[in-house]
Amino acid sequence: MPLIGARRLDQLAEALGALDVKLGGTDLAEIEAAVPNGAASGGRYAPAQMKHLDSER
Repeated sequence: MPLIGARRLDQLAEALGALDVKLGGTDLAEIEAAVPNGAASGGRYAPAQMKHLDSER
């Protein structure tokens, strides 16, 4: 997952701590049960909303 918005060194240091987290099989199974593969898909906004947000067009 991208890291967005670390504006201070302490925030960056906290976020980088995630690199030391090790997930076991039980952890991964619980995550899969909570958010099954494919549950999060598609665009961030509906196409009609994107027309209002896209200032490049």
